[in-house]
Amino acid sequence: MRVTSPVALKEWAVLCARLGAGEQSVLVRKGGIREPRAAVGEAPTFTPEHSGFWLLPTYFHAREPGRDRDLAPAARTLLPQVLADAPPPGRLRLQLWAEVDLAVEVRDLAHLDALADVHGLSVACVADRFAYRRPGLWVLLLRTYRTRQAIELPDLAEYAGCHSWVDLAEVVAGDVDPVLSDQEHDERRAALRSALER
Repeated sequence: MRVTSPVALKEWAVLCARLGAGEQSVLVRKGGIREPRAAVGEAPTFTPEHSGFWLLPTYFHAREPGRDRDLAPAARTLLPQVLADAPPPGRLRLQLWAEVDLAVEVRDLAHLDALADVHGLSVACVADRFAYRRPGLWVLLLRTYRTRQAIELPDLAEYAGCHSWVDLAEVVAGDVDPVLSDQEHDERRAALRSALER
């Protein structure tokens, strides 16, 4: 499948690695301090404003001392290899395309507890994010695709900072294949819906 977009979603590189390996299909998002504001006086917030986008692996938080505690144990074990495989300074490497299959804003922390094994973050990290500014988190079910060839781009200053969405300096195109079969993805969608409805 051929995909084209100038938009990328920033996410921890270790979680991108898990998405690319088929180990997870779910992300939980709150948004960073530089997210847009819905209205004057409101706190910045994440919104799932794009249905298809490149995943832009980030390494900043992973390199901060003690931040590995934000990851679930299964994700934490991947961290040394993911950091070793990082592109050189000044470069970005895009290898994953994602499409949002389901996006739900969850306002009950108990529903997120039921997802503890599927998003790669620690229970404490999810609870902290949930409570930050106003209670709630977005749960995204992604259909992830891997590029047939990695795409390297310059890492520009305007991509830095604590925000989710990045407008790339150019439209990026690539040929991609799904990480999971249709059946595997459908099973994960059904499991997620069931967990959120409990």
